[in-house]
Amino acid sequence: MKKLIALISALFLSACNENDNVAINQMNITTRPLTAEESWENILHNHDMYYSELKQFYPEVDTFIPFPGNKDMESMYNKEVLTTKEIEKYRNIVINELYDIKTLNRLDNVFQQYVIPELQNKTNEYLVSLLSSWNTQLPEKLEIFYFYDYGSYYNYPINGVASIYFGVNNPSFSADNPFDDKDKIFSLVFHEFIHTLIEIPIIREYGVPQDLKERIVDLICYEFIKRPVQKDFENSFANAYITPDVIRTDLPGAVKKMMKDYKAAQKK
Repeated sequence: MKKLIALISALFLSACNENDNVAINQMNITTRPLTAEESWENILHNHDMYYSELKQFYPEVDTFIPFPGNKDMESMYNKEVLTTKEIEKYRNIVINELYDIKTLNRLDNVFQQYVIPELQNKTNEYLVSLLSSWNTQLPEKLEIFYFYDYGSYYNYPINGVASIYFGVNNPSFSADNPFDDKDKIFSLVFHEFIHTLIEIPIIREYGVPQDLKERIVDLICYEFIKRPVQKDFENSFANAYITPDVIRTDLPGAVKKMMKDYKAAQKK
């Protein structure tokens, strides 16, 4: 009987592993640089997003300027409202003076040879088994775009397609020799990927604000890939709730309780 139970258990685990492999293999990952026009559209969108939603959490605009040190971009990002004439002026500067496809293309080898395989491996190793407990699933397709910006961001899955926008001007790695910083690049991509998985079923489900959302994702990333937890929001309300145990067992339940307590504390 013990041998029979052991055999059944082995077959069950084998089936689970096969299902896990199918899950990640079904997520098609594509990469490409943004065109000059697309890059400009993202820069303008991020400018508007900063002043409409993010300034309350990040009062210093410097970390949102897409070309650090460029006086024209500094001027643009230090203006909350842009006139039609100013928008056209900055568009011409980005497209005709700042956009350089060679810089964007340098990332492609890094992603193809290291970042994508590493993302597949870490997804299989850590995330696939947690999808059901997080009330989520892998997107059918993950699009990764390289573009000019100081940071990176994501779009949650729409019709099965999620996207990550990777900014090449992040000061933590070299745009000239990005392969030297492949682990930093991967950690940023993993961070954004976690965002895509939990945005709808957890973050929006329980109305988690920006600062707590970033802290939750940071703590998840530290648990699985030991990415250093950023100093932003280091004294976060989330710290007492998002533990290694609940990340692996009941993340939605922990976030639900956190938000209940958070809203009660805000009323005092």
